[in-house]
Amino acid sequence: MSLRSHLAKVAAVLSLCAILSLTLRGAGTEEDELKCAALLAFVQNAHWPDPAAPGTPLTVGVVGRPAFLRWLHTAMDGKAVEGRPLRVEGVSLPIDPHLCQVVYFASDKPAEIKTALQALGPEHVLTVGENDRFLEQGGAVNLFLVDGHMAFEVSLGALDRSGVAISSKLLRFGQIRDLAKGRPRQ
Repeated sequence: MSLRSHLAKVAAVLSLCAILSLTLRGAGTEEDELKCAALLAFVQNAHWPDPAAPGTPLTVGVVGRPAFLRWLHTAMDGKAVEGRPLRVEGVSLPIDPHLCQVVYFASDKPAEIKTALQALGPEHVLTVGENDRFLEQGGAVNLFLVDGHMAFEVSLGALDRSGVAISSKLLRFGQIRDLAKGRPRQ
């Protein structure tokens, strides 16, 4: 990894730290803006097992709330990750696992989420959600609020199954869940 690439990743992690420390002031749109920034940090710090050629779009699919999809378009338009332009698309169920490298579930319908996660199977797709049972349903990263601050939890098992790796520099700011025991990992 080049020094420039390493510095860019460190900058992304530091940006996420600043974002995660922001206090929400009450509006749902501010919460969505913070979730978009956190999602961007995860995309910037993710590594897929079969890297695509530079210039090939990295697609983030969104299931659920159109308002979040609009925020995500605004946050990611014009950005690139490791030479790949980011593309944001609304997706419907069932999800084609070859369409997206990342799927964000902006939905509060647990049955749909669980079915969609099972349909993705072992494909190399990073799954991110905002439901308090998202990890138990098979998702990899869950974004949530704690005392007005953005936080996240990660299922290493789900990441292992997907084959997507997340930088440990980012993971240390969240909670790693041991789903076999139903509690945080020590």
